[in-house]
Parts: sequence; structure tokens; C-alpha cells
Amino acid sequence: MHVKKLLVIAAAIAGVLLYKKVQESEARKSDWSKATDKVG
Repeated sequence: MHVKKLLVIAAAIAGVLLYKKVQESEARKSDWSKATDKVG
């Protein structure tokens, strides 16, 4: 039973970290496109 709980917790943490990473890369992409739009 404890193993199941640990797996659920680990999956939740991994999901949160993955979500944050995706949000970060999306923010970087939009910043990059803004920066390059001004040049063009």
C-alpha cells in the first residue's frame, strides 16, 4: 500500500515539474518571437 502512495506522489511531482518546464519554454518562445519581430 505504501508503494502505491509513493508512486502517486512521485507521478504528481513529475507532472508538476513537467508542466512548469512547458510553461517556461512557452514563455521563452513568445519572448523570442517578440524580440525577432522587432528586428524584421
